[in-house]
Amino acid sequence: MRVADLDANLLRAGGAVVGALLGLVAAKLADTLPRRYGITHLVTGPRRARRNVVLVVLSTLCALGIAQVLTGAEDVSIAHAALLLATNAIVAASVLAAAAIDLEHMILPNELTLGPTILCLVTSPLRSIGLTGSVIGALVGLAIAYLPFVLYKRLRGQSGMGLGDAKLALMAGAWHGIAGAPFVLFLGALQSTLAAVVMRVFGIVYEEPESVKAEIRELRARAEAGDEDAKHELEDDPMAGEAREGTLGMRLPLGPFLALGCIEVLFLRRWLVEHVLDWLMR
Repeated sequence: MRVADLDANLLRAGGAVVGALLGLVAAKLADTLPRRYGITHLVTGPRRARRNVVLVVLSTLCALGIAQVLTGAEDVSIAHAALLLATNAIVAASVLAAAAIDLEHMILPNELTLGPTILCLVTSPLRSIGLTGSVIGALVGLAIAYLPFVLYKRLRGQSGMGLGDAKLALMAGAWHGIAGAPFVLFLGALQSTLAAVVMRVFGIVYEEPESVKAEIRELRARAEAGDEDAKHELEDDPMAGEAREGTLGMRLPLGPFLALGCIEVLFLRRWLVEHVLDWLMR
């Protein structure tokens, strides 16, 4: 039995159910994983409400994306489609959780970036991009994200982004392949810029999480006490510099926007490749 034998509405309904479950799983991961990194400042009130809104929006997009993947896999067997569903669901849940954690604590745990990268590489033969496309996509994603990281640090003497963002770009490339990785990074950068502009126009300020402030205070105290490791960490931490007041000096986490780009490409990949990429290659 093949996917083409199933009703398309059934596949869409399945995608909706999976999307709802992904939001719940991601919320649980976002509550538990930060503790493994020594973060004890729990986010409550408006910040938690903001995170939940982000998860609802992203999980809805995930539902659309997964339904699109399933309806587009008409020629594969049910077993093959089930493996595709499981893979995309696990990676999507990781992306959702990464977005939520980065929004609340401005960190991207390795469990949610490197772990899914390995899964995407291992399961790449199940998808049209294949192992070669997945590996090259991962390298392209890492290169596009890591090059500005290196150049900024060389020019300014400090990091301008976290390595977690580069790892998330690595995962995006492994997931979506060489054709999808540039779109993920472009969409993430574009949407983060637009968000910053809108927030500045309306005077909306994103305050640094308390967990970040506490970590920086601890590092500075250790550095002042002569801890060389702490000094190096402060030099490499893009959050360690003195932030300016107001929206002009506001620091937005990039992870949620890269996550949004990942999910958008999940259900727009075919259109992007067939139309946008084809137009760019002319």
